[in-house]
Amino acid sequence: MPYPRAPYYMLAVIGFLILGFWQSYFAIATTVPWQFHAHGMAASLWVLTVTLQSWTAHRKTQLPLHRAVGQASLFLFPFLTAGLAAIIDRQGKDFLAGDPVNLLDGRGFMLGTVVALAAYVTVYYRALKYRRKVWVHAGYMLSTPLILFESPFSRVLGLHVPGFVVDGPAQFARIMPSIEWSMAIELAVIAVVWWRVRERANPFLVTGGFITVEMLAMGIANHIDALKQVDLFIGNLPSAPIVVAGFAIGVATSWLGWNAGKPKQAVRPVVAAAA
Repeated sequence: MPYPRAPYYMLAVIGFLILGFWQSYFAIATTVPWQFHAHGMAASLWVLTVTLQSWTAHRKTQLPLHRAVGQASLFLFPFLTAGLAAIIDRQGKDFLAGDPVNLLDGRGFMLGTVVALAAYVTVYYRALKYRRKVWVHAGYMLSTPLILFESPFSRVLGLHVPGFVVDGPAQFARIMPSIEWSMAIELAVIAVVWWRVRERANPFLVTGGFITVEMLAMGIANHIDALKQVDLFIGNLPSAPIVVAGFAIGVATSWLGWNAGKPKQAVRPVVAAAA
């Protein structure tokens, strides 16, 4: 099976998630907005799902569990996309309310989350479509944690690495560079994976393409004044239609991807009856 060390890679992802989000989410979970819970719970379950899949894939006796977890991901994915939509909603609401971090970088956060949502939809659809090609399927599924890995990793930088540490409003300008550097590290990880297994790691390159677009989009967003109006528009919308739209996108992705991966039935030739 491909990527035999994948479970250890996933455990490292979980470690960074806990370390990065401890102060800003887990330690204050009772006080954060509901949108953070919607995203945090769905994203955490997704990481655990990929971890369990990577573990069971390398044990023949657990392949039925691997398939069951994969089928369960069809129902989890709409909650993942709904959670991302909830974060877009929260970003708009905070921008409208004059939150200083979002006034500074809200346009980049919003545009980056939209690109991340598109990345998840594309990568998961292709993971389902090519689920019978083990290297392709594994590559797409294992690359999904990289799409938003910049979020916990940039928080680790902001907590512990000199030059990125944010102690208050005076250092808010360091937030975006920490995110950009975190995405650069993601691309470095993808480059190492591709160097080791070459074309078999092409699914990681697809994810890397989205990360590159996200990186560029977040870098230039503050120079696009029209995005302020987009943030204000989102901030003035009710939350429900935004989250429902995200959920619907996830449902469509699961359904279309699953059906695209079904084996094609051979067409039997029709033999004309003798006259």
